[in-house]
Amino acid sequence: MLLETLKTAVESSKPLRQWRARLDLSFKESDGRTRFQHCSHEGPLRVQRLFYPEVAGKAHCYLLHPPGGVVLGDELQINIQVHSGSALVTTPAAGRFYTVDEHPEAQRQTVNLSVDEACLEWLPQETILFNGVNAELETRIELGAESRLVFWDVVVLGRPACGEDFSSGRLKQQLEVYRENTPLLIERLAFTARDRVSRSQMGMQEQSTVGVMVLTDDADAELLEQWLKSVNHKLNEGEFTVTQRSGLVIARYLGDDAIRCRQGFAQLWINITEESLGVTPAIPRIWHT
Repeated sequence: MLLETLKTAVESSKPLRQWRARLDLSFKESDGRTRFQHCSHEGPLRVQRLFYPEVAGKAHCYLLHPPGGVVLGDELQINIQVHSGSALVTTPAAGRFYTVDEHPEAQRQTVNLSVDEACLEWLPQETILFNGVNAELETRIELGAESRLVFWDVVVLGRPACGEDFSSGRLKQQLEVYRENTPLLIERLAFTARDRVSRSQMGMQEQSTVGVMVLTDDADAELLEQWLKSVNHKLNEGEFTVTQRSGLVIARYLGDDAIRCRQGFAQLWINITEESLGVTPAIPRIWHT
């Protein structure tokens, strides 16, 4: 019976297991602190207790995925809503999408973020796509009229530190940002390893790391210019870029160093927060462990 089951699974190219996980979080300010209003989960997604390293009562929330990675057929769905107050959500380590044999099933991660008259800082560590994965990453953000957002997403193709290229596999990535149902930013990236998009000068340029950062704060042009000069060390080879449109500051990175990408984005987050709010945000402790 077991042999017949294995044979059927191989012939149908379907995975023998699927592990779906869902996390629903909502935050609301109470007694000067942002607290969980609702927290529920299905499957291997968890959160630790909230931390309050800042005097303003902003909650720091660490999102955990105990299996440590996503394999074929796995699906992660993360739904976060901030009704009032301020919350920073991050992860203790990089996310990983692992390769399993030659199965064509996609590994999916869907993130839905909703911010009312509040602030959300979504600052996860990078997502590493192992060679051969078929990854689908979707993020949709809904903003209220006066909400504040700091968001970044960093994706690493292959494992450059181990000398592993992304020579096979696929990535579909989608980011949508709306304010009061009006689209502010809609981006889609789709390519197969070694195809024209991954190699061309108008595409990935065969780089291993791509990152995007979105902020709703107004930023002085001089501040942005100074930031670019500080993070782009190579003359005429700017890995970072930044633009402003539709009330958003949009920063991008295309290069080969995920740590450098996150450090550059973190510096912009700190600089703009200091300029806009007059305070220096606390760096999550988990980033230093």
